[in-house]
Amino acid sequence: MIHNKPKALISYQKQAPVMSRFIIFSVILFFVILITGSIAFILSMRQIIRSNKGIELSQLVEIERVKLETSVNNEVVIVLQMSNSPLIARYFANPNAPELRQMALEEIMSYRRSFASEIIFWISDVDKMFYYNDVDPYLMDPYNPDNYWYNMTLYDTEIYNFNINYNPDLNVTNLWINAPVFDPYGKPIGMLGTGIDITTYLEMVNQNLADRASIFLFNAAGEITGARDPEMVEEKRNIDDELWIGGEGILSLAKTFAPYETQILDTPFGRIAIGTVPLLEWFSVAIMPDSLADYNTAMTAFFIVVLVVIMVVFIIFNVFIFGLLQPLRKSMIEAEEANRAKTAFLANMSHELRTPLNVVIGLTDLIMEENNLTNGITENLHKIGKAGTTLLGIVNDILDFSKVESGKLTLTPTEYQTPSLLNDVITLIVTRLGEKPITFSLNISDDFPRKLFGDDLRVKQIFNNLLSNALKYTQEGKIELTVNCCSAGTDERDTDLWMEIIVSDTGIGISKENMEKLFSDYYQVENNASRRIEGTGLGLSITRLLVELMDGSISVESELGKGSVFLTRFRQGFVDTNTIGHETAEKLRRFRYAEEKLTGSKKLVRLDLSHTKVLVVDDMQTNLDVAAGLLSKYKMQVDCVLSGQEAVEKIRRGAAKGEPVYNAIFMDHMMPGMDGIEATVAIRALDSEYAKTIPIIALTANAIQGTENVFYANGFQAFLTKPIDLMQLDSLIRKWVAI
Repeated sequence: MIHNKPKALISYQKQAPVMSRFIIFSVILFFVILITGSIAFILSMRQIIRSNKGIELSQLVEIERVKLETSVNNEVVIVLQMSNSPLIARYFANPNAPELRQMALEEIMSYRRSFASEIIFWISDVDKMFYYNDVDPYLMDPYNPDNYWYNMTLYDTEIYNFNINYNPDLNVTNLWINAPVFDPYGKPIGMLGTGIDITTYLEMVNQNLADRASIFLFNAAGEITGARDPEMVEEKRNIDDELWIGGEGILSLAKTFAPYETQILDTPFGRIAIGTVPLLEWFSVAIMPDSLADYNTAMTAFFIVVLVVIMVVFIIFNVFIFGLLQPLRKSMIEAEEANRAKTAFLANMSHELRTPLNVVIGLTDLIMEENNLTNGITENLHKIGKAGTTLLGIVNDILDFSKVESGKLTLTPTEYQTPSLLNDVITLIVTRLGEKPITFSLNISDDFPRKLFGDDLRVKQIFNNLLSNALKYTQEGKIELTVNCCSAGTDERDTDLWMEIIVSDTGIGISKENMEKLFSDYYQVENNASRRIEGTGLGLSITRLLVELMDGSISVESELGKGSVFLTRFRQGFVDTNTIGHETAEKLRRFRYAEEKLTGSKKLVRLDLSHTKVLVVDDMQTNLDVAAGLLSKYKMQVDCVLSGQEAVEKIRRGAAKGEPVYNAIFMDHMMPGMDGIEATVAIRALDSEYAKTIPIIALTANAIQGTENVFYANGFQAFLTKPIDLMQLDSLIRKWVAI
């Protein structure tokens, strides 16, 4: 016989879990109230402890400031004596004179013994050889961004300057005191100085303090310049990121201090003292965190009991929350797996699309360099190349969007020529106009800057996206591009410029409801015409992000059926006052600058490297044909293999004979069996100095963010993406093959 349960019992069983949770919550609430009262009592004791700590920290900051400034002042005096030495000046002017060099080196070594750190370095602007103590000298590249201090010292410094950085060539991080050396006519002919190991100094200070306190130094940019952990200095970590105190932050507060001023602050992690180091234009912060040792009083037992109670409550609370968050955790794991799958897909897509594009664009470039082509063939090849470039742009849009989603899209600023950039933009849009009944015009003034500082590739991408968008939605009429530049600074110290781009067209226009979605991902204007529109719908979305990264904005005005006007402005760095002038502006307006540039590009002067031999590794014969064709222009001997195993075997045989076989290796990345990274690691592992030092250059169609770092970490010297850019290839050959 089946008996039905009473309804009251069923209701009770459903309510039982709810009741249990309510009881738990009540117990927790009781303990929270109990703990709150206990903590209030303990906090009153902490105020007394922190008051004593504040006095101690204030004294510590002042004492260490005096020690540091005294030490630095002593070193500065010696550096200035060296920079004023007539003998050293004569040596810098003629570093290759043996007798003069010997006498100068003896004097330099005598100065070295005077430095507390016994560190000394010098560079003559004649040979640009960097000498550091007894380390073998090396040729210093003044154009390397890591060597910014060289030109700053020679041309922007009258007496001396300070800088702190990590020197990868020496594997040291120091506070460098740099002084320029001048000839009798006041011309800078070199520089010299010394280094102070701030980290070692602070380690000694912190060792004396044990675990009770720590002291940090930082500059006006917030970069940590001295810490117990040397990685903080090498990586130029920000003081506010490492020591967050809430509110305006340590750096903002320190900048308001007068010289020699010190302030004591209470923070969530303990008492701190902030002071100034006027000599170096730095600041210091000493920290004395709270610890159990501070409460070594009669209340210790009670305090421990309270901690135990808090721990129990914490465990109970977390167990409860754990049960609630299990579904969320599962969703996060699934999202991470999906993201990894997407990244792998994008990497494969990049490789699979760029590989045939490399063949199309590469072979087109090779054939177009021939001088016996008819006009018709040249025009057709030009169209093929531009079609490949257009497809490459679509691939890049998709890859850029993947970087946007992951937050890895960054800018790489450099100095660039504006006429060349505008020429590339104009050439592409004019080529894509084809037979369309559309007129294109450029408005640019004669006083437009000739050079700017910014990420020229991303600026060109903004131009191309806006113009491509206008071209896609305009079937007839006109497209007009206006480019202006004006000052962006609000004061004299801000020398940035606003680059303003206005693109107007007589296309289909945009309705008000569509304008709200215009800069959304994958969005294209919804109408019958747009069904025939090419593209991914990512161009304007990426353009908006790029403009915002450059501290700019983008807006649009449009009327359905009458066309659109896009207005974009963003910051670019000022370089100099040179302008493009009337002649260049007129050539750009008439699209003649592009013709002259194209003629010039055919005159690329390649080195005669007939004495060199290189190895190209790729699993596709067509890619080998392209690479061999491009390299043969340099008259070098080119061997090709279709796998990583064959490449390793060739190098092994050469190493066994004890003779270098190749001057460099061009290695593909994604190959079946043994890929390019595995092959490079295997070559570097061979027991041969030749195998360990031969330049290996990555040739890859994988353009996903972070790939370049993987190559450098596995023994490659350089990185070149497919399709191969002729100028980048020439630069790499000059650097790694022609040596």
